[in-house]
Amino acid sequence: MDIGIVMNAMRDPAGLPAQPIVFQVLMVITWVLHIAFVHLALGSAGLAIIAFHRRGAGPYWERLSFGLTKVAKVAVSLLIVLGVGPLLFTQVIYDPQWYTSNVLSGRWAIAFIFTLIVGYCCWFAFYQVNHAGAKKRIGLYAWSALALFFLDGLIMHALSYQELLPQQWTQWYAPAGDVDTRGASLHAIEWARYMFIMGLSVPGVGVFLLVYAQYFAGRTDREAAYLSFAHGLGQRIAQWGFALSVPTLLAWQADLPHASGLALHPVGWLLVAGLVAMAWWMHRLNPATHGYLPAAASIALLGLLSLWREIIRTAYLRPFGYDVYTYPVHFDWPSTFLFFITLTGIGGFVGGFYLLLLYRSGRVQNCYTAERPVARLGTGALAALGLWIAVFLAYGIAISYRDGFI
Repeated sequence: MDIGIVMNAMRDPAGLPAQPIVFQVLMVITWVLHIAFVHLALGSAGLAIIAFHRRGAGPYWERLSFGLTKVAKVAVSLLIVLGVGPLLFTQVIYDPQWYTSNVLSGRWAIAFIFTLIVGYCCWFAFYQVNHAGAKKRIGLYAWSALALFFLDGLIMHALSYQELLPQQWTQWYAPAGDVDTRGASLHAIEWARYMFIMGLSVPGVGVFLLVYAQYFAGRTDREAAYLSFAHGLGQRIAQWGFALSVPTLLAWQADLPHASGLALHPVGWLLVAGLVAMAWWMHRLNPATHGYLPAAASIALLGLLSLWREIIRTAYLRPFGYDVYTYPVHFDWPSTFLFFITLTGIGGFVGGFYLLLLYRSGRVQNCYTAERPVARLGTGALAALGLWIAVFLAYGIAISYRDGFI
């Protein structure tokens, strides 16, 4: 059996509504947003637990634990929402691989949902009881949540990695010729890759603390000594986090197939150089440096990582004759137009308004009164939402009338 012919035959016969490169680019971009909040959730949760247990070591550890507990709670919500985008685009152009991997590990794919719910509930319980004078035993909620979050990361890693090994699908599905439909195993785990990507949560929370100190610098209820503590701690965590990420990335590089040419690919080594440069920068960081600059550089580094993942996926599947650029395309201009209007209009105006409102309101201590540009953006967001609803309904009515439903 030629597995390449099978994979191409499993593609959606309806094809794609636009060129594959569109969905490939969108997948790379949306994964950056998703993984950034994964790192923030894991990093802030881990540091919140450490700070919780170090409450007696200094006056600011307890305060930091309270703040990071809230950050992790919000970050988990956002990583779930922002994970929809890359999952959607993966299903669009890599549907044979993704669905096969999910069937092969069906129990784990379903368990992911339940363990994520339980983990989030455990963290919310910790958030509710983490206050001054709280007993140390409540840390059990936090440790349980963090363990489940890492398990969920492992499940997603295995499902993604199994996509890249179609030559082993038959063996996993029917070992020794006996069909196994239980989906009870995670068949392939690349530990170096998993440890590297999850380990980036350490420098991620370090960089966040630099942003945290910069953001609250103008508020009178955040004393300079506390912000200096957060900045110094973030700098040290980021420095060591980036440095310690280099060995795991090199281990991942060494584990790539030698025949694929990936071991010498410039993007992979540019990623290594980027980590080294970030570690050196954090070591030499000038206290006067704006805290948002390391965050911008970190996002750029995640963009390079997202691109590297896609290059690796392409190289793994190329020997089997699977090429996303040969996916059948049946142009559907109305749906494509609606998609990008939604992305730019709703995402740009409405999402931009909410982000700007949250950013500006958090920088004042008491009641926030919107400045004129923020108020105008709010008006524009409301108009864009109304227009989008009108276009959506008009399009649906027109299609229904054309097809004889009304």
